[in-house]
Amino acid sequence: MARSDAAFSDVILSGGTGRSGTTIIGKLLSRHSKIGLSRPSEIKMLTSGNGLLDLHLGRRVGWLKSLLVTDRLHLERFHYRLNNDWWKRDSKVGEIAGLIQGIEAEELGELYRALMRNWKKDRKAAPREFFRSFVDSQKRVSGKDMWIDTTPVNLFRARELSEFLPGVRFIHMVRDGRDVIASVVREHWGPKTYEEGLIWYRRRMRRNLLNTNLLGSRVLTISLENLVITNRDETFNKVLNFLEVSSESKIEQYFNNDVLAEKVRQGRWRDEVEDVHKFNESYFKIVSELKDIDPNVPLAS
Repeated sequence: MARSDAAFSDVILSGGTGRSGTTIIGKLLSRHSKIGLSRPSEIKMLTSGNGLLDLHLGRRVGWLKSLLVTDRLHLERFHYRLNNDWWKRDSKVGEIAGLIQGIEAEELGELYRALMRNWKKDRKAAPREFFRSFVDSQKRVSGKDMWIDTTPVNLFRARELSEFLPGVRFIHMVRDGRDVIASVVREHWGPKTYEEGLIWYRRRMRRNLLNTNLLGSRVLTISLENLVITNRDETFNKVLNFLEVSSESKIEQYFNNDVLAEKVRQGRWRDEVEDVHKFNESYFKIVSELKDIDPNVPLAS
């Protein structure tokens, strides 16, 4: 089950803090004739707790970790989540989302049975083979050469993923943290206040940048604001060059008609933060700290 260093060069993983533009870049790139968007756009089973990456690393997480005392139980926990948490979930628009969108239950079952067989031979390589087969299945349906997933946590675990998936490439979507916080405080999974949001944003960005610093040319970091508002054409072309694809009329049309400033809510935080001066002061201290890690991170200071 050995793989070359470029075995996953057809895989693109977009990520960021969350609410930073990962979905936007995924939808944009899916308009290219060579790039297909994962179905669902966030597959979750790769980086979620007790997912494929954790299975590969032998890492048990979550409230059940003390019960997963053997590798077999860990594999069974993956199987449970595969057929429940990741298979079907409610989306924001009221539709059913999850792996059900992109693969038949019978085929997913076949992939899992192959995982069990390979698990007996090589427990680190078996999850990689599962993921390779899953991506290949979706590529057969789309008829495209490359595949992109937009789960934000991809960047949170990018260093581990780069070792797990040789040749994989990353697009790190960065957005003004104040707008990120204004968005995530509305999510049930996010921080509840702007003050908590600053702590949350700092922690995620620090980890993302510490990961990307180790990835070199395998990661492209771009600003959502540059892509959508201030430096559109140059940023758009930078993405295409990174992926080594030429521009096409369909993706250009989508970029010009749908990737627009009015679709990215900016500045909402100004009307919601009690003390704007204090909030900005705290935020720019975080930006300064982040620039100490990566001076090129596209955040206004």
